[in-house]
Amino acid sequence: MGKSLLLFLLLTLVLPSCKNQSVNSPSAPAIVEHEVKLLADGKLRYLELSGSPYERGLTHGRQLRKEIHEVIDLFKKDIREVTNEDPDAFITRFLRETNFKASILKWMPEVMEELNGIAEGAGIDRETIFMHQLGDEYWFNTKDLLAHHCSSFGVNRTSDNPAFAAQNMDIPQFYHGYQTVIRIIDLAGSKEMLFLTIPGHLGITGMNNKSVSINCNTLMQLDYGRTGLPVTFIVRGVVEKNTQKEALDFLADIKHASGQNYIIGGPEEVFSIECSANKTVEFRPFDHAPFTYHTNHPMSNDDYNGNFLLMLKNQNNSLEQTEKDGFGCQRIKSFQKRFTEHSKGIGIDDIKEVLSSKDNDTGDVISNDYTYASVIYELSDHPIFFIAPGKPHEENYIEINFE
Repeated sequence: MGKSLLLFLLLTLVLPSCKNQSVNSPSAPAIVEHEVKLLADGKLRYLELSGSPYERGLTHGRQLRKEIHEVIDLFKKDIREVTNEDPDAFITRFLRETNFKASILKWMPEVMEELNGIAEGAGIDRETIFMHQLGDEYWFNTKDLLAHHCSSFGVNRTSDNPAFAAQNMDIPQFYHGYQTVIRIIDLAGSKEMLFLTIPGHLGITGMNNKSVSINCNTLMQLDYGRTGLPVTFIVRGVVEKNTQKEALDFLADIKHASGQNYIIGGPEEVFSIECSANKTVEFRPFDHAPFTYHTNHPMSNDDYNGNFLLMLKNQNNSLEQTEKDGFGCQRIKSFQKRFTEHSKGIGIDDIKEVLSSKDNDTGDVISNDYTYASVIYELSDHPIFFIAPGKPHEENYIEINFE
């Protein structure tokens, strides 16, 4: 009895001390689970995430649980309509026949922990949450070769204006109404990241407080694979970098799962990189251009996929004429007529104007029915995230600042 009493007294003294040390230690800061805020007259969800990758994901899943279930249901409905398969069976088969996880675990293993947290918080199985991140890879392997929109722009810093990167993010309409921004706060350092996203998704475009940013345009004509790093994880990988050089090196080093153009912003200049399964090429409108732009067809990379070439053959179209005609894209002309070798002093108002443009009578205009949101990243000493939650010719931009 004497030994038992002594052990009890020791435990009552030691355990509270250990508990207090764990909570208050600088190496283990307390995690605050923030609630969703509504911005832009209720049209934009905003959620702050902190802690370990798993803890961030858990907060994301819990706070947006209802919305995540709704968008997953819509995604599965789309899978059924496109593939004529049971969505759960399709997801199982798709993930069995691809191996994107190997590249993710090689380059960004911690992000898989964040996905596990989202799945746990939302009460959805991990494979479905993982498939939710593979929008581009799903489109490449199932959809029409030209079924995508998006328009991006970037301009270097000048003596009068900071560098900017910008995009109209055009995605399937069933996601519209779920516009969300997540802020990730790295409690172990000084990094903050802001992402435009869909509930349950890691991020579709974003920037950090080091003025490193990424914008994406699908290039479905280029070669793709069933391995490599998917677009969503490239977005996260770039925005996690401390410098633009680190981001560009990352793009050059990885194996790419999908054809994509990335505009990589930095404090001084912007770069437009066309990536495919086998090739990475920079695009500029002309030599030493202080700006760049992109839509959804390659302008430098010729690593075409076989399905695209077969489609041209079946339509009796030559590759040479298709390239000469700009792949039939009207949106690129909106950039080309506004920004030339004579353009000077490009500022945020010029960017807002082109992103809001509707320059022809067809649906192939920059601000169109697929525009989920429009973002402008000011890449200054005090970077700013501007967002219009919808078509920018209809919605006003609001400003989100880093702390």
